[in-house]
Amino acid sequence: MWLADEVRLTRKSMVRWVALSLGLISEKESRDLIVDLLDVLFEFFAKGEEPTTQEILDRLKAKTSEEPNPKAVYYHLQKLMDQGLLQREKGKYFISRENKRLSVAVKELYLKEVNESLAEITKALEMLEK
Repeated sequence: MWLADEVRLTRKSMVRWVALSLGLISEKESRDLIVDLLDVLFEFFAKGEEPTTQEILDRLKAKTSEEPNPKAVYYHLQKLMDQGLLQREKGKYFISRENKRLSVAVKELYLKEVNESLAEITKALEMLEK
């Protein structure tokens, strides 16, 4: 996806663009919770912090001035874990335990997935060539 200049105007539009680019939301997604949640997670991870669910809920409340629905937040956290973008250990969430920048950790995660997919595609194409 192309990173248009107008996307760069606000933090929220940048987070939404990242979510779209990673396939975490659809283009017509109207709910803001996942975007707000990603924004909060990115803030924590950019500082090298590993938040708990309660810390995430508290930051969401401060950011949006609304009481977040804990079940909905946990649902999205679980989806992010199921997709491999997020990990949880001893009640704390993280992307990578290695001292990597957020951008490097996400890049490595997605490159691994792309390479695994390409290996399977290659295998299937080679079988078709026989």
